[in-house]
Amino acid sequence: MSSLVKKTITVTIVSDVSTSRPVALSIDWEPFFLNRDTGPDGEDLVEHLKKKYGDAAIARFGKPGNPLDVAGSKVGITFNQNRRVINTSKPHQIMEHLKASSVPAEKQDIFMDLLFQKYFEEGVDLSKTPALLGLVESVDGLNRSEIEAMLESNEHSESVMAKDEKYKRGGVSGVPFFFIGGYKFSGAQPPEVFEEIINEMLDES
Repeated sequence: MSSLVKKTITVTIVSDVSTSRPVALSIDWEPFFLNRDTGPDGEDLVEHLKKKYGDAAIARFGKPGNPLDVAGSKVGITFNQNRRVINTSKPHQIMEHLKASSVPAEKQDIFMDLLFQKYFEEGVDLSKTPALLGLVESVDGLNRSEIEAMLESNEHSESVMAKDEKYKRGGVSGVPFFFIGGYKFSGAQPPEVFEEIINEMLDES
């Protein structure tokens, strides 16, 4: 399932829990590549799915009632089926830069929301620097010239690659993947799973 869907569901669950029990939670965005070797021109999504998962995946793709579209519709998301599979190194590098620069978590979340929206819903190619810098400009407080210079220097490229390798060695094989306290789990979990984990952590505190 898309990280966009899970981000929306997670925020909803945090809000629901917070209304009944005081809790302060933040999301720490970490880099992970599903398709690390994707070239600069990207890849057609349908061709990618066929190569990676076979004809059965193509048969399900775009059909009314397919799991991803159903999950998205529940949280107001319509996935763009014409988007391309892209190399996500540059978006990861920007997020690493925001964290290293102590940009407030809420600004990081706003930027990540924009990345998800532009790619999954609008099909924007976010492997391209001009598109990314346009998003940077739309978030109050982010420094376009600083981030442009960072991308030109590839300052955070090695850090992104090292983290990706660390998580793969640790057993992460797909997204979304969640670390919540001592809990870790992956995939399309129902909202109740998050609520149960958060409440268990509150009970133990």
